[in-house]
Amino acid sequence: MISKQSIERATGLGDFTVEKYMSDDGKYLDSCYIYTKPRNKSGYRLRIEIDTSPLPLSNIEQIKAASDGVDLPADAGPGFTFTLVESGVKYESAGWAWARDGSSMLTVTLAETPSNRDPQKDAAEFIRQLRPIVLDTDRASTRASGRRQ
Repeated sequence: MISKQSIERATGLGDFTVEKYMSDDGKYLDSCYIYTKPRNKSGYRLRIEIDTSPLPLSNIEQIKAASDGVDLPADAGPGFTFTLVESGVKYESAGWAWARDGSSMLTVTLAETPSNRDPQKDAAEFIRQLRPIVLDTDRASTRASGRRQ
């Protein structure tokens, strides 16, 4: 779905391990994690998640305001990026995007990125590439209705 070169540039990893988790029926990606290879204790470098039970848009707007979120570029659809800061230290950047009908949400999170990269822009670019695949209205609706309740 995303090129190896894009992952290498955004994470700074030339060699990485991919862990994918699929829906119960094996048809849809639920999440994907990119780790160093060999995997160490530092955790993931890139996380992609698709949630078919997203937060209400009012909650998302509050989170956007509290995190100084930046709107995605117009061609990436509705969503925003932000950087998580703890004790004054930036530790992750993330992008959130949602299906236009609100049925699902895509999250892209980058951690421990190279200093010459803008992780918020990288998250926005990954969202732009993934949105048509994972947040397509027909696919998202079918997926949401096919999930176990």
